[in-house]
Order: sequence, then C-alpha cells, then structure tokens
Amino acid sequence: MIAEIIFTGTELLLGQILNTNAQFLQQELSALGVDLYYQVTVGDNLGRCTSAIKQASGRADLVIIGGGLGPTEDDISREALAEALGVELVEHPDALAVVRRFFDLRGIPVSQNNLKQALVPRGGKVLDNPIGTAPGIILEKEGKIYILVPGPPSEFIKMVRERVIPYLREKLGGSTGVIKSRVLKFCGIGEALLDERLSDLLKSNNPTLAPTAKFFEVNLRITAKARDDAEADEMIVAMEEKVRDRLGSFIFGVDDETLPGVVNRLLRETGKTIATMEDFTGGRLASSLSSADGADKTFIIGLVIKDLYRLHEKVNLGWAGELPGGISERAEHLAAALRKRYNCDIGVSVTAERDSSSDIPATNYKFYYAADFNGNKMSKEVLLWGEGENLAQRAAVYALVLLWRYLKHGIPF
Repeated sequence: MIAEIIFTGTELLLGQILNTNAQFLQQELSALGVDLYYQVTVGDNLGRCTSAIKQASGRADLVIIGGGLGPTEDDISREALAEALGVELVEHPDALAVVRRFFDLRGIPVSQNNLKQALVPRGGKVLDNPIGTAPGIILEKEGKIYILVPGPPSEFIKMVRERVIPYLREKLGGSTGVIKSRVLKFCGIGEALLDERLSDLLKSNNPTLAPTAKFFEVNLRITAKARDDAEADEMIVAMEEKVRDRLGSFIFGVDDETLPGVVNRLLRETGKTIATMEDFTGGRLASSLSSADGADKTFIIGLVIKDLYRLHEKVNLGWAGELPGGISERAEHLAAALRKRYNCDIGVSVTAERDSSSDIPATNYKFYYAADFNGNKMSKEVLLWGEGENLAQRAAVYALVLLWRYLKHGIPF
C-alpha cells in the first residue's frame, strides 16, 4: 500500500508550530509496512487543499489528512475532501454525538460553530474522539482510502493509535509487513568519501541506504522492508556488517547515540576524567560533555573565557604560569596546566584567531586544539569557516571528534 500524508494549517507553513504529528505518523505507517512517498503541507485554503487531495489520490492508495477539522472558517479539510471527491457534506448522527458529548459532559451549551464538526462527506465512517470535539473520518471511494484526523497532537496521536492503525491493519490483512530503519553515525569522514566507498551498496533496493551530512558528522540510514521484525532486523544486520567492514573505524554510534554521549561512555569505560578550557566557543564543548549521561563521573570543570590571552591577567589564571609566545604552544601549555590544576586525567583547551590570509577574514578562523592525556601532549590547527553561533558550534563539535578519535582509536590530535 502506498500512502500520502497531507497536513493542513497556515501556521505550519509560517513555522509557528512544529509538526510533531508528522514524525509520529511516519513511524506508525512504517511499522505497518506502508510505503510513504510524499508528505505535503498546505495552508488553510479550500482550493489549494482540494488540489492537494486530488493530486494525492492520483499517486497513492491511502491519503491521510491531518488537521483542519475544527469549528472555525479556516478549518476546511472536510469541505476540501468532499469537493475533491465530488460528494456532498451531510450531518452524521455519530459525528453529532461526539460533538454533543464533549459539551454535555462539561455542562455547557453547544456552540453553533461546533455543529459544523458533525458534517461528514456522504459515505464516510465516523471515528470517535473521546478527548475533543472533532470526529475523525474514513471514506473509501473508487479503491482509495481517505482518512481525516484532527490536528491537536493529543487527539491526533490517540486517534491514530486507537482507530486508524487498527483499521489499516485489518484492511491490510495478511499483506501487512514492516519497514524498519537503523542509523549509523560517522565522524572523521565526509559525505563524498563515504559515498565513494559505499557506491555499490548505495544502489541496493532493499535494504536501502541513505546518507545525510551534518556538523562533522554523516548519518547513514539503513531501511529494510520485510514480512516481520525478525526478517527486517536480519536484513539490516547483514547490510550493517558490509558497511562496517569498509568504514567501521569511522562509526561512532547508532540511532539515538550522540557524539558527546559516546565520548562520555569511553571516558567512563577507561576510568578517565576531563576538564576543558574554551576561548571563542562560548562553553559549548563543556555544555555538551557535562550534560551527557554519566558526566558526573567524568566531567570535572569547564572554563569559558573570551579572548583568553588578552584577559589573562584580569581573570587571575596565575596557576597557568607564564604563557609561551606561539599560539599552538600556548594551547598545549594551558591544557597541561588545566589537567594539573584540577587533578584530572585529560585537559583540553580550545582557542582561535582570525585567519589573516583569507579574503574574508571575518568568516575564517584558525582554531587550535590541544590536549594533555596524563602527560602526553598533542595539538592540532584547523581552519574553520562560518559566523557567530554556527562557527562556535562547529568548533566545539570538532573538539568532540578529536576526543573520540583518540579515545576510540588512539589517533592523536
């Protein structure tokens, strides 16, 4: 079965509301083995919503419409469905009962506007909504299935779980399957090189592989469609083994694992503690390490300062001693002084200066990363680009990459 989802609401297009319903419904459909090829968001406009439904009906067996079932003039999903299918809206006794129950239980009169929610495209089946005034609707016409679900997340999730999914499972009968995914997370390798190393595997139809790049990280999603969970897991494991054979040394985590969480786990496993000193990054490295699981056993302290060398005397860093002249030597010196001052196993310092050789010096910085691992000093110079918070975040993530590479594979800074 091929599905398409349409979400209505101008507030979604304006970015005023985060569409959490989308992710939930995607996961539920995948678990049923339903293929989702398109997801559309359309504003509160009758003509555009009608057009979206017509378009969806031409390329999907199942069309689910979320939102637009309220009592106001801009709630137009039921009207759009009726117009798209050429059927009339009629008052449905079951829908009227849902609307009246909500008000009767609260001892307040039914608003005239709310009576609009009792209208259903002729031939439609009403889905109960025990926590709201908007009934859901299922309509089967010419071999297609159309489902309308109210937009508020609490109502949407409850109706999908308790009404929509059981209905779809019954319709699918023995043809139901599952779609499962696993995400492998890489660092230290770019998307282009990953694509090159896995070019033949990326052509696989089932399971499929899909890479996505982010800050110094590439995610590779493996998705399998199978008869049941066991078969899907077996397919994913087999593909994952092929990927790990080629690029396993770059994989730091799976699914919900994060780089700060993995670094903290490696620190715990080796019994190491860490302290950080940051210039320019605004404490983002310390924040990510200190908030990860298990940080109470690994993270000692994070010092954050702006323009460390200019303010050295003002902030009383006398314990660091006299700073060397070269910036990379200074970074190593501070990492070592930090480790000794706070009696930990690892001291890490991050600092930066503008790259004067660049044509756009305001957006290019040389970052200096240094670490002292129980007396083993190392440092690295890296040119990064960007502005403001974006650049600071990139710099902090790169520090995590360096830490992971050393803790996991012994690769020095």
